[in-house]
Amino acid sequence: MNNQKREKSFYSGSVAAMTEHAAALIITEAYRSIADRGRFSLVLAGGNSPRPLYRQLAGGIARGHLEHYGLRLPEPGQSRQKGKLIHMPWQQTWLFWGDERCVPPGDPESNYRMAEETLLLDTPLPVDHLFRIPAEQADAGRAAEAYETTIRSFFSTPGHPHTPENIPAFDLLLLGLGEDGHTASLFADNIQALQESTRLAVAVDAPNGNPPGKRITITLPLINHARNVLFFTSGKAKARLAEKIYRKEECELPASLVSPVNGRLFWFTTQP
Repeated sequence: MNNQKREKSFYSGSVAAMTEHAAALIITEAYRSIADRGRFSLVLAGGNSPRPLYRQLAGGIARGHLEHYGLRLPEPGQSRQKGKLIHMPWQQTWLFWGDERCVPPGDPESNYRMAEETLLLDTPLPVDHLFRIPAEQADAGRAAEAYETTIRSFFSTPGHPHTPENIPAFDLLLLGLGEDGHTASLFADNIQALQESTRLAVAVDAPNGNPPGKRITITLPLINHARNVLFFTSGKAKARLAEKIYRKEECELPASLVSPVNGRLFWFTTQP
């Protein structure tokens, strides 16, 4: 197996620094994916931690930040960029969500609404490039099935086949980290969801979630087949937990089960 594909990286710094670095990495991977496959598929995380990251992606990255973090756009992306800011290639980007609370999209607790407020309203993303989770449906199980169908349909186009395990491979998948070690809406007490091996999305009960209630989440097989997985979290407690997971001092938590099969894993946290 290619060692580069198994790369793990842990970055810790101020919120501003880790936000700039993570955004620069995402933008670089977007242009690389387009150069390699003609499009960029990005899965968004929910919660509050990604808010500054989404605002940074909406506004673009200063050209000097790429050089500062040792990143470089591939051709032809490099030659298309003019001016001091480098923006996401929104016309060739498709957005998905990793999890959602079972609320309407306009609800204050909705992950979709958070992304809309911090990212979508300020970007020229085509409407048909956005695939939110239909979590407002009365039957959460059917909503999860519908979302899985959407994902599989997106990856059924020529030139974008499934992996040998019949699991789609997103170009980049963002994840958050809870203080209890959950990620997406995969919680330690939901054993069935953590042991899922074939489904891409499932409905779960999250009595210990914030807020408690039903949710829809992507599963570990889908997460671990992404080409790039990027944890982005802030706060001292989460930073300490992230480092323990990275150093394999915590191996039983849901977030510790994230281990890309053929992809790269990145951690971005604030300094503890």
